Amino acid sequence: MEYSQITVTTTSEAGELIAYFLQEVCIDGVSIYDINDLKTASWDYMDDNVEAIYAQGVLVKGYCKQQDTDKVLEYLKEQFAHLDKEQCGSLEIKVDTVSDDSWVATWKANFQPIEIGDIVVCPEWLMPTEEQSKTKRILMLDTGIAFGTGQHETTSMCIELFGKAQLKGAKVLDVGCGSGILGLSALLCGAQHATLVDIDSQATDIAVHNASINDMTDKVDIVCGNLTDKVDGKFDVVFANLTADILYMLAQDICDKVNKGSRLVLSGILTDRVDKVIKCYTDIGFILKERKDKGEWSALLMVYGNV
Repeated sequence: MEYSQITVTTTSEAGELIAYFLQEVCIDGVSIYDINDLKTASWDYMDDNVEAIYAQGVLVKGYCKQQDTDKVLEYLKEQFAHLDKEQCGSLEIKVDTVSDDSWVATWKANFQPIEIGDIVVCPEWLMPTEEQSKTKRILMLDTGIAFGTGQHETTSMCIELFGKAQLKGAKVLDVGCGSGILGLSALLCGAQHATLVDIDSQATDIAVHNASINDMTDKVDIVCGNLTDKVDGKFDVVFANLTADILYMLAQDICDKVNKGSRLVLSGILTDRVDKVIKCYTDIGFILKERKDKGEWSALLMVYGNV
């Protein structure tokens, strides 16, 4: 099958924001190629093709079905019209036709093990280093291209909040689980059981696979469907790495899944919308304990009830 590869030229400062817009419409995968990341990364081996991709500066690439290309371009141009070109760069958009095989090969060449706190997220086709295996918790991962790898700031901030989320022995709910990275990482950090839910069957299929390759199948329930229709019970910790609009929509549903003292980690929130998200959740009984900001993004740690 052939796809359209949408490439946007931007800046390091705006890369995550542009990726956010592509993620809204390019459901088949988004990647940021920033020459600054390449210079600071630790590589045991780097293919010449990888360096060539990065040599052009900061590029954000997304993939969509060819029949959706016009719709994607229209959406991007509408969003980019409101952005500051001085901060975001040229925002030039280029469209190429690629086969799914070539795009997967390029993506795999760029996905290296990622260290986030005590956790190393390692693609299943590679091996962690001997030092990582000795000193870190290892999560093997196949993201299926389109879902979370830990590279995105919204995911890494969630994992950085694990320590304060009190995961030891907890029952965890991961809402919009994608690859399962948050729920499965929580199990690595001592959670007793994790329920992963996503409305996308591709995501839950990948999460099932990732649970299996990490020998976690007996500790996890993976559910395809709507949170309110498919998930029962109460949880000690809830992760929701979504967008602000979806977090508004799910606020009461999430509230119904927690007890007094339950912890909530929210992410995927553009910083200019975080105050509204905080108000939405404090209005229904959550108390803000910590806020993290990276680039254009914010993550929140909240507790339900006055404890």
